[in-house]
Amino acid sequence: MTRHPWETPPKANHIARALPVIKTERLILRAPRLEDWPTLEPIFTTDRATHIGGPMSAEDAWLDFNQLVAGWILRGHGALTITRHGDDTPLGLVLLGHEFGDPQAELGWLLTEAAEGHGYASEAALALRDWGFDLLGRDGFVSYIADGNAASHKVATRLGAARIGHHPLDSDVAIYGYGGAA
Repeated sequence: MTRHPWETPPKANHIARALPVIKTERLILRAPRLEDWPTLEPIFTTDRATHIGGPMSAEDAWLDFNQLVAGWILRGHGALTITRHGDDTPLGLVLLGHEFGDPQAELGWLLTEAAEGHGYASEAALALRDWGFDLLGRDGFVSYIADGNAASHKVATRLGAARIGHHPLDSDVAIYGYGGAA
């Protein structure tokens, strides 16, 4: 049986079931699936990726996505796909991840163009922030936000974060601390 390359093999679903499912008033944060990738890829490969080091090639985007998902196995936290209740179409990703070169785990969010302007980033990140407090503590993670990304600076502020400095490897990336890190 030939399978579409963006279709999760049925026997792989048991791993995804081990990841948390976080529900908010409007959203479901669930394990990423291969089927999500065609919708999520433009976040990484178009001008939408300007503030995360992009646009990336298709291969680099795929590798970055895989790194975010692999965090679940390596660290016990990673990316979750954002969807609306009753609609499984991906709106983006919210993550508690720790990428190479970052001094600390990061709470981050990446949205599709269609999902912007609806408060989804704040709602999803708030839910994952609270989940992350239970896992890593109030000072266990920060948000890294490019100086030019005004929308994400506003989201971090809405989440109660305070600007505490700049990334040691990139002076154009602000660090926002939560709880004890602030």
